[in-house]
Amino acid sequence: MTTRTISFEGLPLTAMAAFALALAGCASTGSLPKTAADASAQPGVVGKTGWSRYQDTMFVRGIDRQTAFLAAKEGLAAASFVIKRGSEAEGSVVGSRGMTLYDWNVVAGVYFEAKPGGYQFSVVSQGSKDVGFWGDATARSWPQDIFRGIRTYIATESSITNPDKGIFEMRPAEGAISPVASPKP
Repeated sequence: MTTRTISFEGLPLTAMAAFALALAGCASTGSLPKTAADASAQPGVVGKTGWSRYQDTMFVRGIDRQTAFLAAKEGLAAASFVIKRGSEAEGSVVGSRGMTLYDWNVVAGVYFEAKPGGYQFSVVSQGSKDVGFWGDATARSWPQDIFRGIRTYIATESSITNPDKGIFEMRPAEGAISPVASPKP
């Protein structure tokens, strides 16, 4: 068995720098929080939280932990993410989505934790670091696409008999001010 190595001898320094930047710009599941506790370590953070990183939260009343876990998996799958890892005990499901017309790759994590009366879902999505407008424009919709899948799963597959009675609530984490969601009175 022979071992091969990659040699950069003879390549200009600018080519090596461009190669390194391309690798550094790729989003990876390792850059996401590992558990729901890690994801909730930054209370009050919603919206754009980095160059191509977005975060949002949603509260769902009257579901159990297993339903939250299955809904998190379905939310990622409905948004065309491939599940890479998930743990009901840790309250997390992480997935990745390959290259699209505007994004090199996108990773997202759905985190859920018990709160009085239901479960708080947090979605953190991160795309490859691009410099164009379109990739950033699509990145901000990933959390909402994932939440849509979660809501659809709970409304159609869970044991909740009437999901139209206000069980879904877009609500920022405690103390957060969100331009897109506000708590119900």
